[in-house]
Amino acid sequence: MFAKFNKYWAEFNLVLAVAVIFDPRYKLHMLELTYNRLYGEESVEFKKVKSTLFGIYDEYLEKEHGSAATVASDVDKSKNATRVNQQSMDVWKEFETFDTINTTLKKSELEMYLDEQRIDLSQNVQVLDFLKAHAYRYPNLCRMARDVLSIPVSTVASEASFSIGGRILDQYRSTLTPQIVESLICSRDWLFRDSGLQTKEKEAMDAIIEDVISQHNDGEDAMDGED
Repeated sequence: MFAKFNKYWAEFNLVLAVAVIFDPRYKLHMLELTYNRLYGEESVEFKKVKSTLFGIYDEYLEKEHGSAATVASDVDKSKNATRVNQQSMDVWKEFETFDTINTTLKKSELEMYLDEQRIDLSQNVQVLDFLKAHAYRYPNLCRMARDVLSIPVSTVASEASFSIGGRILDQYRSTLTPQIVESLICSRDWLFRDSGLQTKEKEAMDAIIEDVISQHNDGEDAMDGED
């Protein structure tokens, strides 16, 4: 059991740690505290998390700049006929260079978000509502949060679904259509969720599903015999 724990602890995805910073009550402070307690101060592991965080953000920033450059290119093409003389163009190029230099000196959305004061821990904060309310200030950061927070924290649910699907659809029940398989699995989940069935009741429900499948297969066999 200890070996299993070490295996999953050592191989966890850093995106799960990155997701913590989107809670305005925690940000990087919670990660820094926990990583310091686990690995010591200025640990390589914490630096990896920060590097991953800023690396992901930079990818979203590049996408944003890429789309902006495309729009600017289209605008330039449409204004070719009305360009000013070479001297004016040189002035605008100089202005663009000056503006680019100033922009590089400005803080990014991620840096501004992290530098802002954290919300008190006692407050009940809905992270998605908070990000939605501040999307006008952090558009790129919010797009990043939308994608990161949609990642399932565990594969147990999907693996369980495939496991149940394997019990319903096997080499002896290959004639079931995808619609019937989907209906059986969804019906089972809905009944368990709504009624809170106990273990024995769940087993009884599984037996009912088995009967439905057997009846379907018997019907298929009978039709094949008539043919």
